[in-house]
Amino acid sequence: MKRIESSSLILEARGPATVNRFPQTRQTLIQQIVASREAPGWKTFLDDYWGPVVRFAIRTGNLKTQDAEDITAEAFKILVSADLLSRWLKDRRSRLSTMLCVVVRNLISNRARVQSGREKIMEEIIPVLAAENEERQTDSTEDSFYEAWVEELLQTTLKQLQQDSLSQGRVNAFRVFYGKSLEGLSNPEMAQYLNLKVTDVENYYKRTRGQFTDRLRATVEEHVRRYGYRDNFAEEVELEWQTLGEYLKSHGDLESVFRQFSTETDEIRFQERKSKADLLQQLTSVDDRKTPQHD
Repeated sequence: MKRIESSSLILEARGPATVNRFPQTRQTLIQQIVASREAPGWKTFLDDYWGPVVRFAIRTGNLKTQDAEDITAEAFKILVSADLLSRWLKDRRSRLSTMLCVVVRNLISNRARVQSGREKIMEEIIPVLAAENEERQTDSTEDSFYEAWVEELLQTTLKQLQQDSLSQGRVNAFRVFYGKSLEGLSNPEMAQYLNLKVTDVENYYKRTRGQFTDRLRATVEEHVRRYGYRDNFAEEVELEWQTLGEYLKSHGDLESVFRQFSTETDEIRFQERKSKADLLQQLTSVDDRKTPQHD
């Protein structure tokens, strides 16, 4: 069976570069959240980061999905109650993903004290973040977070492609792409199951795979547009696209990455809609009182 070469997602090399393993976040969106705490900004933020944070919590703490969602919701609440987003705006030496990793790790290690000692936990997070800022280096934690983000990115893109295919009557084309990429079926097997010619299967796959890549690229561009640095938009898109391609290549190919998706995916998808809706209401109606500022 012909393999999908993930190297096709890598742009021409332009010399060595220091690559951020997780997309940076544009200041304007966080400023909007800090300043107004309005629902649209928080909804966008949750849509982009909920899935990766849940996956990260599951793997870091070996948690069940429900427990990981509880930790994730608590982490976002702490961003508000401990005024961490404002602190991050004032000192951006660390990436936003680093701050999220620190908060989640701290919550996991103090799960028994979350309800009774939230203030104490928040006090402990600040020096940990300061230490992370001083080190400013990528570690296995950042790699794990990036892996969770890539899974969410690919799953979201696949879902969007499925919806487009169904609405446009390209059902068999999507079935071919799904069967070959996620189920590992061969061209003859797909042809037999769908009562198609092998050449039709090959053409369906090639066309749909191209559509997936185009949509994946568009999704990366939208993420950079929303969270990147506006002055270097094109450069950031190229860097993030190259980083993604290198990640896929290091894991074999696109098919291999799809098949490595963990079994928690379906359960996360099932629960996240209600969990995010409940959290969004809390975040946008939370009391304005915050922990005291520290210079």
